[in-house]
Amino acid sequence: MKYLLLQIILFLLTSISVFPQNKINSKYLYSDYALKSSRDNFKSELDARIETTFSLQLNSKTEKAWSSLFREVGLQLYKSDKVRKAVKVAAEYAPMGSVKFQRAIVEAIIILYPTEFKESIDSLYAATQDPTLYSYLIHYYSIQNSFNKSEYITEMKIRFPNWNKVPQLNYLIYYLEQDSLSAPPLKDILSHKFIEGKTIIYSLYRKDRSYPGITIIKKPNGEFVKSENDSIFYVQQLALSVSNLPGYLSQGNTPQGIFSIVGFYNSPTPSIGPTAAVLTRIPYEVPIKLWYHNTVSKSYWDIKDYKNLLPESWQEYLPIYESYYAGKTGRRKIVMHGSVDDLSFYDKLPYAPLTPSKGCLTTIEIWNDSTGENIRSDQAKLMNAFFSTRQLYGFLIVIDIDDKKEAVTIEDVLPYIKD
Repeated sequence: MKYLLLQIILFLLTSISVFPQNKINSKYLYSDYALKSSRDNFKSELDARIETTFSLQLNSKTEKAWSSLFREVGLQLYKSDKVRKAVKVAAEYAPMGSVKFQRAIVEAIIILYPTEFKESIDSLYAATQDPTLYSYLIHYYSIQNSFNKSEYITEMKIRFPNWNKVPQLNYLIYYLEQDSLSAPPLKDILSHKFIEGKTIIYSLYRKDRSYPGITIIKKPNGEFVKSENDSIFYVQQLALSVSNLPGYLSQGNTPQGIFSIVGFYNSPTPSIGPTAAVLTRIPYEVPIKLWYHNTVSKSYWDIKDYKNLLPESWQEYLPIYESYYAGKTGRRKIVMHGSVDDLSFYDKLPYAPLTPSKGCLTTIEIWNDSTGENIRSDQAKLMNAFFSTRQLYGFLIVIDIDDKKEAVTIEDVLPYIKD
């Protein structure tokens, strides 16, 4: 019943959205959350929550509150003496905690204090039988100087004899053994239809997600959306999670691969802001018929159907299946959205004024902190280009094109676009 209701809502949203009057005028975008008073209140409230929550004795009853706050301070990259002290307490408690709590504290350590608390990390690693936590820990070790891939691969296969049947561990092996694979020809996937009569959005990045990527849009007729000066339309985007964990893991970077586009929506989350977002879903997240836009009628997920969407040259390239495996592990709610995040949390980082997330794709939005009015909205530009296709169902394709240590530019992509 809930899936039927979702389909009805998405249909109504999409039916309404194709009309030109839905074009977003960024001059009229406003956010209370952008006001300096709101930002100051947020910081004060965050400090108060840190004081209150981290003063609670850590036990099974308070784990959830501690975990939630760790995720909040992690998202803001917020460090303080009190936060560090709380992480220390939580790290020492973690071996006695629930698996969910263990994941939360390891994520907080990776984000905020990646070179500390190794003794607690080692204790968790020695005991865990949870594939997701195990993957978190391996990636913690991988950012240390003395990481020996072969030793960890051997140990993993002993600890998890059925590792090849566990999606997290399957993909972990790829990251350890084959992460140097080169992508197939970009022109093949940029010219591919995927599905007749639908919009295709491409979001293109480097393997190092701290470098911004770009997003371009292909209309149902195969032409790319263009700007007013007749050049290919694009916006900069960031597909970086604050944890910088791989995309197949919950809270990781945006996974590579195919996402189904099922319309758009306006998020109620203040930090995402008032600008509409492209609503995307990965495999296993919505009914099969909805995800494949009625082109697949099976009652079960089959990776062969996903494979058949791809051009032949990409069908054996494992990284393009990351979104499929991410969905299989239970990852959810990855969309393309704007941001009203306080830029002061990120202004010293190389990707500013883009902001990281928990795995979504984010665009630049800049706000007047005196009036709450929008100054710049690349998200509005993206949505208007999306609306201009007049077809709000289709697919989003996320690809790491290479491992260069620089932002992706439109010049990197133009040679592979048939105009």
